Amino acid sequence: MRHISKSIEFLCTAIPPPPVFSAQTPGESRFIHMLNDYQMQRSSFFFMPPPAQARVYMMKRLSNSRITKWALYLGVRIFGALDQDRSDWNTGGYIGWIDKFEQRMVHSTIKNSSLSDLADRLMAQLELTYLGFIAAGSTLGYQLLQKALPGFLRLVAADPNLVAEQPDGGLLVSFPRAFVTSLQEIKRFIIYDMATGFLLGVPPLLEYDYYGKCDPVSHGSEWIHGVPVPLVEIISQINSWRAGFKVPLDDWQILESRVMVWEVQPLPIEDGDSRMNVARLAIQEGWRHVVLIYIYMGICGVSSHDSRVQASIAQIIQLEGIVAGLPISIHMLMHYVVAGMGARYEQQRSIIRQKLVSFKGKGAWLFQGPEFTQILDHLWHGAGAGGAPVMWDDYVQSRCTVIHI
Repeated sequence: MRHISKSIEFLCTAIPPPPVFSAQTPGESRFIHMLNDYQMQRSSFFFMPPPAQARVYMMKRLSNSRITKWALYLGVRIFGALDQDRSDWNTGGYIGWIDKFEQRMVHSTIKNSSLSDLADRLMAQLELTYLGFIAAGSTLGYQLLQKALPGFLRLVAADPNLVAEQPDGGLLVSFPRAFVTSLQEIKRFIIYDMATGFLLGVPPLLEYDYYGKCDPVSHGSEWIHGVPVPLVEIISQINSWRAGFKVPLDDWQILESRVMVWEVQPLPIEDGDSRMNVARLAIQEGWRHVVLIYIYMGICGVSSHDSRVQASIAQIIQLEGIVAGLPISIHMLMHYVVAGMGARYEQQRSIIRQKLVSFKGKGAWLFQGPEFTQILDHLWHGAGAGGAPVMWDDYVQSRCTVIHI
């Protein structure tokens, strides 16, 4: 992680952080130390160490970006508060910090902004979204993601290659092209849009054009979240289908076939930790079963008792043992939620509940695990009581009851 420390020191030397939080803003040297610790904590939960090109990209982006430094300083403050885990801290405190930062962004000018300025702004908005999810929960996090949409569209509009014209003259964001752009912010927004549509059951914020093939080779985004891009695209198609979007979509059997033949791709990993490498492969293999369950329950409308669903749940539970006790186990959050929907036996439910409860604060993937424990408990004591079969819409209804979006 030495390269991260050097990058942080470099980016902090040009412009010290502004007094976003007035009296308690630290001096430059202390800020560098705090930011270094913050980034170390963040990177310890990444799916894998960032590749060299990602580090170069981040250094170039951060070295002259005042607004990004504001966002990182906010992350330092929130992580510090999460470390204290004080009983007198409540969600309102975090929301106050986030609101103050958001207002500062709203009042900063965006006229005649360069491509770099637009990317910096979206990066800061997505960092704010992440902090909203882990500090205050899905309600605030999703609101912040919605507010980032205009910035995403401005950035996409600056690159004609990212849009696809439809027969009726309309323009859609090209999903395959978006994942070959060098702009990491574009990919991060789409992954957040996919994840919220999937687990929160909300319509995607965008309609995408899915024409073309997503290259299975790493797109420079898996190192953070570990979601294989071809499977991100399939989940996004299912989200679009469930939302009733009229864009051309593949038949469920084609999607199923694509998932079945998909192969885990070698990852450019530098750490040489064999146990972690096996765990990474297990997580990616687990995504295959997550997506299959979503196809069967989300499109085909089968219940959780369908034999194909139960087979994939069993596989996810088995893969859990490989990643147990490792920091990257947080990348199994979606796996556990989806497996939890169809878990028929108390032993399975107990394992899933225990895992999800541990994914909170700084140890959250994006969503807070305890929120989804509450959703599953509502489902298990309602439609799924006694191991009864449940439908995907039963899960969405439980989410709507527990988490108000």
